[in-house]
Amino acid sequence: MAKEINLSNLQNEPRHVLEALFFYTAFSVIPTNYTAAERERHYATLEQAGYIEKVGEQIGN
Repeated sequence: MAKEINLSNLQNEPRHVLEALFFYTAFSVIPTNYTAAERERHYATLEQAGYIEKVGEQIGN
């Protein structure tokens, strides 16, 4: 299970994790024009930080 984002503790996160969180939020809310490589880089950061899970892990693959 992925950990929850606690907005009051964001200052404790490394810069690359913050950038990935901001990207994920923007990408989820507004239309953006990012490459697949940019998305994968940010998603990999969030996976490593424990904020999201790989799709295959959720369905048991």
